[in-house]
Amino acid sequence: MSKISKDQAWKNIFSRYGLLQKIDDEGFVDITADEIKAVDGKEARLMCKVDFRENLPTIMSENGLSILAIKNGTYKISKNDPFIDVKRDITTQIIEIKSPTNILSIDANNIKSESGGLDIAYISGMLDHVFKEKSVLSIRGRLRGTLEFDIEKTHYYIDGVQIEVDGGYESKDAIHLIEAKIGFKNNINIRQLLYPQLFWEKEVEGKKEIRSYLFYLQDDIFRFIPYVYDGKIGYLDHDREMAFTFKVDKKDFSLHTIEVDQSMVDLTAPFPQADRFETINTMLIIISQAECISKEELKMEFDIVDRQIDYYFNVLKWLRVCVEVGNCLILTKRGKDIIDLDFKDRIYFLAKIVFSEPIMNDVLNDKIPSKDSFKKYNVNSQSTVERRLRTVRSWIGYFKKVLQYSK
Repeated sequence: MSKISKDQAWKNIFSRYGLLQKIDDEGFVDITADEIKAVDGKEARLMCKVDFRENLPTIMSENGLSILAIKNGTYKISKNDPFIDVKRDITTQIIEIKSPTNILSIDANNIKSESGGLDIAYISGMLDHVFKEKSVLSIRGRLRGTLEFDIEKTHYYIDGVQIEVDGGYESKDAIHLIEAKIGFKNNINIRQLLYPQLFWEKEVEGKKEIRSYLFYLQDDIFRFIPYVYDGKIGYLDHDREMAFTFKVDKKDFSLHTIEVDQSMVDLTAPFPQADRFETINTMLIIISQAECISKEELKMEFDIVDRQIDYYFNVLKWLRVCVEVGNCLILTKRGKDIIDLDFKDRIYFLAKIVFSEPIMNDVLNDKIPSKDSFKKYNVNSQSTVERRLRTVRSWIGYFKKVLQYSK
């Protein structure tokens, strides 16, 4: 039973309990962890982990449904969209600051965790700029509480659900709550912002203002986007976003000096079809921090749909930085060597691998790849070739942007 996909398991659950009809009749339905597990033996905590819109099982996304925990072991499925969109482009000025020189325990230029990113932001003074006042770390971790809110026509009474705060910082007049993510995601479940906001508003009873932020460590850029609760699901105020990066020494490096050497990549892996190279870097970080993570578990960390996890994992194989052993994704020696590098050195190393491949190198240098160049990857149709070339052009744009910013 455990080999049944999460997507198929949800279809079986909806069929077993007639959930679509119940939702049509009542507007929502509550389901317990025991009811979920009884169908195909799947654990509810994994079945109901939906941090991003793309994580929704097909039967929910096709019917405009969402799922949120309301009690320990009970979930509400309703017809609404509890996700907040995030803009990819940073339109605010990116502020350059000096790396802390008196800290050895955290490498400011090679952050591998959300807590590490918050800690270095606190130590370096970024948070003083964001909050516009001095603060102290006073909240971190998981707690449970009660709160209420409405999403469209559905009322939610949350009782005893786990609420997590990545970082809470208290100042004279306010408590600043931060939800942290490594890498960019184009949306986020309100559970990660709204639950802590409402919980702490109830706790302090108006004695201090509660201010919330979404923090992305997007490559080497630290983004802080204020979250505003408007009585509905709230929104991210990009007009007040602040972004920072650490100053780094310039390097004499040009993409166009990379020589062709197709032995640098794994020709048995499919040619890349995964447009967001930033996601590749983030996946490397997440895999490096896990003792064992499956492709299914890795997918749930990103705003990607089911089929895309294979596209991205195939890139990791193509780069020779990751392999699958049993059900675990693990880094190769090359992958471990790369992940230990500072961010910019990591990008230089990855660029040398990527553009040593003949097709990549041709497009980079404004040459047209030969018609036969894709045959070694068993790519024959023109439409497939175009999709692969779209990835190449996207990667070129990514590397040029990151490396230009480092000059």
